[in-house]
Amino acid sequence: MPSKSALTIALFGVSALFAGLSSLLSPSVSLELLQLPLAALPSLYGNGVASTALGIYYLLATYQENKAFFIATVPVRLMTTVVFWTRSQWRTAAIWEGTGAALTAVALLWEAMHEKAQVEKKRI
Repeated sequence: MPSKSALTIALFGVSALFAGLSSLLSPSVSLELLQLPLAALPSLYGNGVASTALGIYYLLATYQENKAFFIATVPVRLMTTVVFWTRSQWRTAAIWEGTGAALTAVALLWEAMHEKAQVEKKRI
C-alpha cells in the first residue's frame, strides 16, 4: 500500500496529467475556461505538454515512493501558489496547489513522526 504522502503526490499527478491532456485534446475549451485569447494557443500547448510531463513525473515518483521528490515538491508548489494567487483568474489553481502542498507536508511530517516512534519502540 502506498504511503499517505505518496497518495497526495498521486492525486496531484493524476490531476496534472488530466489537465495537460485535456488542454492538448480540447484547446478551445481550455482557452475559454482560462479566459485566454486565441493568441495564447501556442502557450496553452506548451503548458499542456508541461502539465502532462509533470503528471507523469509525479506518478513515477509515487510508484517509486521517492520521498526526496515528495519533499522537494512542497516549497515549489507553495511558490506556485503565491505566483498563481497574484493572478486573480488563477486563484482556484492557487488554492489547489497550496492545499496539495500542505497535505503533502502534513503527510510527510506524520510519516516521519510515526517512523521515529517505531524506531523508539524497537529500542525498548
